[in-house]
Amino acid sequence: MSGPAPYTERVNQFRRRSTRLFVVLAMIIVLILADEVAVSAYAGAPWFKPGVPYTQNFPDPTVVRDGTTYWAYSTSTGGSLMPAMSSTDLVNWTPRPAYSPNPYNSDPYFNDAFPVPPSWSKGGTSRSQKAQWGPGVAKFGTTWVAFSSWEVNDTRRCISMATASSPAGPFTDSSSTPFQCDGDPAGSIDAEPFVDVDGTGYLVWKSAGIPGSTPTRLWSRRLAPDGQSFGYLSSPSLLLSTNPGTFIDGIPQEDTWEGHGIENPSMVHHGGAYWLIYSANEWRSGSYRMGQARCDGPRGPCTRSSATPLLDNTISELGRGGGSIFTDASGQLHLINHSWNAPYTDYPSNPNCDSPGLCASQGQRRFHLQSLSVAGGALRTQPEAPTDFAAPGGLVNTSPVRALDTRETGRCVDGSGQTIAIRSRNSIPANATAVALNVTVTGPTAPGFLTAWPGGTSRPTASNLNFQSGQTIANMVTAKIGTNGSINISTNQGCPNVIIDIAGYYAGGTPGGGGFVGITPTRVLDTRSNGPCVSTTKRTLKIAGTSGVPADASSLVLNVTATEPTAAGYLTVWPTGQVRPTASNLNFTSGQTIPNMVTVKVGATGSIDLVTNQGCPHVIVDVAGYYRGGLATAGGFVGLTPVRALDTRYDGPCVASVGRSVTIAGRFGVPQSTNAGLPGSNAVALNVTVTGGTSGGFLTMWPAGQAQPIASNINFVSGQTIANMVVVRLGSNGAISLMTNQGCPDVIIDVAGYFTLPLS
Repeated sequence: MSGPAPYTERVNQFRRRSTRLFVVLAMIIVLILADEVAVSAYAGAPWFKPGVPYTQNFPDPTVVRDGTTYWAYSTSTGGSLMPAMSSTDLVNWTPRPAYSPNPYNSDPYFNDAFPVPPSWSKGGTSRSQKAQWGPGVAKFGTTWVAFSSWEVNDTRRCISMATASSPAGPFTDSSSTPFQCDGDPAGSIDAEPFVDVDGTGYLVWKSAGIPGSTPTRLWSRRLAPDGQSFGYLSSPSLLLSTNPGTFIDGIPQEDTWEGHGIENPSMVHHGGAYWLIYSANEWRSGSYRMGQARCDGPRGPCTRSSATPLLDNTISELGRGGGSIFTDASGQLHLINHSWNAPYTDYPSNPNCDSPGLCASQGQRRFHLQSLSVAGGALRTQPEAPTDFAAPGGLVNTSPVRALDTRETGRCVDGSGQTIAIRSRNSIPANATAVALNVTVTGPTAPGFLTAWPGGTSRPTASNLNFQSGQTIANMVTAKIGTNGSINISTNQGCPNVIIDIAGYYAGGTPGGGGFVGITPTRVLDTRSNGPCVSTTKRTLKIAGTSGVPADASSLVLNVTATEPTAAGYLTVWPTGQVRPTASNLNFTSGQTIPNMVTVKVGATGSIDLVTNQGCPHVIVDVAGYYRGGLATAGGFVGLTPVRALDTRYDGPCVASVGRSVTIAGRFGVPQSTNAGLPGSNAVALNVTVTGGTSGGFLTMWPAGQAQPIASNINFVSGQTIANMVVVRLGSNGAISLMTNQGCPDVIIDVAGYFTLPLS
């Protein structure tokens, strides 16, 4: 790992600040009396002065977000053992404020975020000749926790854990021993925390071996909920290491560009996967670069996802490494890293820089920010595709992206539940109010049901997904986003694994016409206690004007569950006052309990109608939200009386792994995506039914013309008939694509409505 910038005595800084000799002499006396050798930096990397924008030496940078403010930290430089600076726009950065009063020394500019070194570090708590390397910071509860490495002797470093009440510090390590210190010859360095979507914290770090004999390795280990110790019964998991099977000049290598070792790991969950970046090669060279790997989960293992460095050298930037990855408030993925200012790849040979102006142009490691996206199964330094504009409450629909897979996190969902971070991740912005999800349950150990609801609120009397022991089943869920941009999920029993794919989100602000308003799920019908069961004679249910839904709502988002049917059949939901459509929302077998999300236009008197073809099941209806009435604004929903768009039983062939496309726009009451003078369609709400598959599998739907995503919409077993609501963006020529991984089932698609584009 890279070392700190060279230091000189603080008196040089005061020489530059003032020409008055008595000030210089006074400061020298103060420093001597303080029994502390103060540190500063050469002219090319000026004092880390409070209030002065800082654009110079900032090696091994890392960034953490605190609401709308970002904090960056680096390896020791500029007079600070751990520099800390903040920004609200990721462009302009300002060092942390000075201590006032200053309890550490008499320096009026003193603003170190880690002012007192750990007592176990070489030389005790004296700042003399000290430097920390590769910091990483995260918030656990109300406490900020910083991890960094410090010398324990001339050849070894170990990892410190320090805490603070603010991201500005001061961070304090009051322990008598290191937090982590591997038995490797050079110890442990480059520790960075990673907080997963379910709130579980992990620490990733490097065990520093010896090139040619002891491999360098990157590790992960689960942290306790407060981030201040390792989790109970946790153990280190190997993420990545150098490969002794490849040799260059007699020294074990991994890839030719990686040189003698790998270090500086940083992990993120984005685009449905866990990504690890790391630096490799000699830090004092233009060969120092960053690699990337895709991991099976936060504990690995990880596999390199590219054989080339993440960033190439440029005319002005050499040795682009020391990176860290993070997401901003809009959910955009970013990389921060440092590079040498060409042609230099080392610090000045004369660290005192006695000659005026000599060092301003010499070696520094300056920091840079790039946007990242996922393309072709790897991280790329390019911005994500711009999302469509949507008015407040309008849907911004994207290709499906996996937000959670507990098979990877290692935490199934039981009755104690989990809180899942949704906002400010995976391109979901900080002002999103609700999210459209496809939720899949797999491997439950007992029958039960799953409930999703806004974070920070009480668990409602509602359900989203019912399952049997060992079953894999999916359902669409539209959920209001709650406290800290999260949703809660819980099961009543069975502890299944849960997979969540994001289909889109609803823009923040006061919704206009067609805009979505999410509510905490509310039960509006349970025929088990408010019979009779739903038979072939339609039943009318008034919802608009009750249960938190206004009388002028245009459409409803419901979770409808059928239970205890006396025979196999299906249920249809449609607007009151309209002719019963040739469509279905929910298929069931005798005695089965099964749910589905239903998006339905509000009919006469604010009501909807329900009917079954046979079987007289009991029906449970929970309201998750509604769409406002009036002319639909951008992204707003327009409900339709359901209309059948595809039935491969009559319009074959069945849907196999080769897939097929179906044109939706311009048909079935859905306008063209570009329609001058009228709001065009951007996405559609569909009820999709799979039937008659020859083997078990899953079905995936996505915008035509785009890459198939890592996601699924419906899981089925051989011969099963099962339905799910799907919200999918329209792709090329207003079409959608669909495929199964195996089984070639017939597929039935009913259109429930569409989401609008802005007026052209």
